[in-house]
Order: sequence, then C-alpha cells, then structure tokens
Amino acid sequence: MKVTIAALMFLILSASYTVYSLYLLLIGQAIQPQWTGLALGALFTSSYFLLTKQLPAWDGSDHE
Repeated sequence: MKVTIAALMFLILSASYTVYSLYLLLIGQAIQPQWTGLALGALFTSSYFLLTKQLPAWDGSDHE
C-alpha cells in the first residue's frame, strides 16, 4: 500500500511538472530540459508500475 501511494505521488508530481513545462514552452519561457526529462521518466515509470505492479525491465529482456 505504501509503495502504491508513493507511485501515485510520483505520478501526480511528474505529470504536474510535465504540464507546467509544456505551458512554459508554449508561452516562450525557458524550461529546464533535464528536469523535464526526469519528470517524463518518472511519469512513464510510475504509470507502468501502477498498471503492471512491476518495474520496467531495463535490461532488454522480454516479458513473460
């Protein structure tokens, strides 16, 4: 349960920062690409974890 709550917090925070970065990009303000990339990675990873209950396999092996 604690892991799910932590993943939901990462999902909400990273989605919020991603939307904020998109807003800054649209109005022509400078964005921090390293933080935006980190937020996108956290968004995709936490989404995947919440859907499958496992972390992505980064070693390139196939799923079972």
